[in-house]
Amino acid sequence: MTETSPNPPRIFDRLRRALALALATISVLTLTSVGPSDTARAEPPARAATSANGTGGRVATVGPGVELTNEVVTVSWSGFRPTTQQNVYTVIILQCRANPVSLSDCYRADPFPDLANGNRVLDFTASDGTGSAQFEVRPASNLPQLACSATNPCSLLVYENDAQPVAPGSLPSAHVVIPITFATSQADCPNITDFDVRVDGSATSASLFYAWAAQICQGSDAVVVDYTETSSTTGRENFLSGLVDMGVTALPASADELSGHPDHREFSYAPVATSALVVAYNLTDPFTGQRVDNLVLSPRLVARLVTNTSIETFVRDRELLNLNPTVRFPTNGVNRILVRAERTAAASILTSWFSADPEAQKFLEGNDTWRVALNPAYVGYSYPRDSFELVDNDPFYLPRQGQRNIALRMFYGVSPTASQSEATSARGVIGIVDLPTAKRFGLQVAGLLKPDGSVVFPTDDSIARGIADADMTPSGVLVADPTPEDPLAYPMVKIDYAMVPRTFDSADKIADVKRVLNYAVGEGQGILPAGFVTLSDSMRAATRAIANAIGVPATTTTTRAPTPTTSRPRYQPPATVAIEEATTTTSTSTTVPPTTTTTTEPAPITVPEPRMTDSMSTDRRSSALMLGLGGLSGAALLGAAPWRRWFDRRKKVRK
Repeated sequence: MTETSPNPPRIFDRLRRALALALATISVLTLTSVGPSDTARAEPPARAATSANGTGGRVATVGPGVELTNEVVTVSWSGFRPTTQQNVYTVIILQCRANPVSLSDCYRADPFPDLANGNRVLDFTASDGTGSAQFEVRPASNLPQLACSATNPCSLLVYENDAQPVAPGSLPSAHVVIPITFATSQADCPNITDFDVRVDGSATSASLFYAWAAQICQGSDAVVVDYTETSSTTGRENFLSGLVDMGVTALPASADELSGHPDHREFSYAPVATSALVVAYNLTDPFTGQRVDNLVLSPRLVARLVTNTSIETFVRDRELLNLNPTVRFPTNGVNRILVRAERTAAASILTSWFSADPEAQKFLEGNDTWRVALNPAYVGYSYPRDSFELVDNDPFYLPRQGQRNIALRMFYGVSPTASQSEATSARGVIGIVDLPTAKRFGLQVAGLLKPDGSVVFPTDDSIARGIADADMTPSGVLVADPTPEDPLAYPMVKIDYAMVPRTFDSADKIADVKRVLNYAVGEGQGILPAGFVTLSDSMRAATRAIANAIGVPATTTTTRAPTPTTSRPRYQPPATVAIEEATTTTSTSTTVPPTTTTTTEPAPITVPEPRMTDSMSTDRRSSALMLGLGGLSGAALLGAAPWRRWFDRRKKVRK
């Protein structure tokens, strides 16, 4: 049988192919111009490494070696004698004063049993005379004995331990001294006799406020800031109690918290920092000795860790092995998860995320797809909640105080209850911290499995997308949506807000608070450490507006009802037992017209949902993407038409 429809003239085929080629070329160029979405902020500029020559041709380098804070750096060396099997010629690293002349100029305490005690490191040199180790450097605020600061440089001493005594007043014979400098901190401020502005709250924002305070403590308009690192919960409590000028929180004050302080000051929520919560880890491949850096975890696996469910067999979990086919886990598995003991926003963000996942929910209900029985102590335990509680009687599962303590335990490889480190090739550690803390202490961060099977890591772009997809509460506070609509969004974003009084009795206090807030969203955005994302333009504008609106108390009091506005439906967490810091989401937001009067409840401040400030807007990017994909599709159809007809003819001939 022959084809009944006549073939088109050859010239039309040529024209069609030429048109297809042109369309495909234009489309490829369009897609190329889209590229990967620009991030809200690139990683901060790389800080320079510092190298030095030592005795006997020895060389050592620390990276970074300048603008340091309390963080982890990498120390490497060459030209050293290889460490013997009897552990002779091990390498010891100490933090010292500048130009040390003896070991008495150095801080020699070990980090155990108290992690705040010391930062001494012992490591080994390979057969080729080289080696490297990670070292925790500490500024004056964390190591006052040395008082290292921008105006008081220090050094690292790297030396061979040859098991011979060191003569008093001298250094070991085989050593290198590497100069290091620290970033400006409050230790470099003039003598502080009193504080102009007192702030309390989120541990995430602590490093930012420390850096900002160091920049505004001098000059004609100097402001001395005291920031106390606690938690969102404590920040709200101390603010509502009138103990501090501002509280910093990632969650709005609950109705119970507000009613518990009926005389609290009227206030607004001013955005000051955006980052993310992460699952960090320190695992070492027992075969290669290299750190694992590609771990992927699902909400169900994190729920298993948080509920302390059969941790002894965790590394044999079939889902874990399926998600990580190339990872070789430590020989003895992993320790109990490291989490904070305080009531925190982090607990609420994390538990909201994994409890919203269907597979994790099945596990928590005792109907696990992978047939792992839930820890009986957590049967009927409800989520989300704002604390990690010691529910069972396991003496090895112990939430710890303080985010820095959690990070240090992960870095040094210390379990929740132990006082000594254990090789992370033997037993790994996993914990919950914010992204800036993970980056500061050199911790790896897990990729998170999404319901569609994709994996997302906390990058600047994915965090910005998660913030743009966050839920707006009636208070005008954005909280993480654990099931964001954007497939590229990171689900555990964290937005910190300053609780700012609408009035102060003192004009000086008003000026000081304005100075702090305006610096935070202005010049302060240019010195963000890694792990933070620049505030969107709308957030910065909101904070400036709140700062500029601070005034003296009004003589009259009136109440103005908020005007509701609609927005798209948002995720609602499952109903749980009442907790003090639970956050409810809504499909409406509220707006308060400008006024100088006070209200009986904190009037909500509507902050426009942030968008990424890309060189190409989201709408333009989407349009370009659709145009490019559409062009390629059209080109494919045009170019493939003759081939399709050829196959059609072949089929008809076979019939």
